Amino acid sequence: MSKPQVGLVTSLGLVVNVFFALISPYVTDKIGRKKASLVFDIIGWGIPLTIYAFAQNIYFFIVGVIISAFGYVTMNSWQCLMLEDSPPETRIHIFNFLQIASISGGFFAPLGGLLINRLTLIPAMRIMLIFAVILMMTLFIVRHFYVDETEIGIQKMTQMKDVRLKEVLGSYLAILKRIFSDHLLIIAVLLRALNFIQLTVKNTFLAVLVTERLGFPTETMAVFHTLLAIVMLLVLLFVTPILSKITKRWPITLGVFFHISATIIMLLAPAKQNLLLLILSALLIALGSAIATPRIDSLAANTIVNEERSVANALISIVLLLISSPFGYIGGILSNIDARLPFVLTLFILLLILLLLGIAKSIERKGSGNPL
Repeated sequence: MSKPQVGLVTSLGLVVNVFFALISPYVTDKIGRKKASLVFDIIGWGIPLTIYAFAQNIYFFIVGVIISAFGYVTMNSWQCLMLEDSPPETRIHIFNFLQIASISGGFFAPLGGLLINRLTLIPAMRIMLIFAVILMMTLFIVRHFYVDETEIGIQKMTQMKDVRLKEVLGSYLAILKRIFSDHLLIIAVLLRALNFIQLTVKNTFLAVLVTERLGFPTETMAVFHTLLAIVMLLVLLFVTPILSKITKRWPITLGVFFHISATIIMLLAPAKQNLLLLILSALLIALGSAIATPRIDSLAANTIVNEERSVANALISIVLLLISSPFGYIGGILSNIDARLPFVLTLFILLLILLLLGIAKSIERKGSGNPL
């Protein structure tokens, strides 16, 4: 696919996700958090990854990304399963552990680099995708037998026994009004959206910048992701426990400044291989992600009432998708013009995040809501 096509597929996936985000509270409450997580993870991950493994053109990826939207139900059900029986003060640690789990995969990135070096990119990716299907199907089945339904989930299944989707959709408006009446919750949602956008654009087009402009071979990205994983793991294990004892906002600001510094380095790096700058930018991206992202993700989670969590999660997800959906395509167009332009976009977004944090601080001083 061309770079604009990559961006188009990314944006299409975000748009299709809106529908499944809309019905996810109904499904999650109707069949339970545990069962929804199993069924829709298998559909939303197993089938699309298999399609990608045997893809021949853009149409395979379009079909795959549409089916992968089923997995958006699980983004709701799994978060409910994780958070509903946990006290609010522990949730930042839950998000930290989630990030530790997700970045641990980065330690295996050199194997991907080795495969690419031996087999070239496309055959290596097909092998890794098939391996991913086997691994994730195992994960979903094993997880299902080791988690319990939440107390709220049990109550909701009883309440939703004879309730139809139409009736549930009608109740969304009241919860949506509550969300938009809380200024700090609105800011928390916008922060999540902006952070999601800048991470999506960065992750999608970083390889293009590193390989096409900076001149590194494709397998270099495996080393890059391994370095990210190592630094993020160290930060999450040894730095965030200290930061959690301090005020909540300035660690977010610090993380954003690390992202800004990494972005500026990428933009100013000369069009030649410079391993030192690449390592420095990887360190800064890792620091920024490890410090800022779990805190941004937990802001809205702590504001939502447990009884409304599935619906509120869905409505917030829809807002996030509507805001972020055009940016994959925009990033693709920008990257086609110049590999640096998507990073100009992320720099602008990061500055907006700093502005929103300043507005939140002003609201708190006036006593208009709960502190972020």
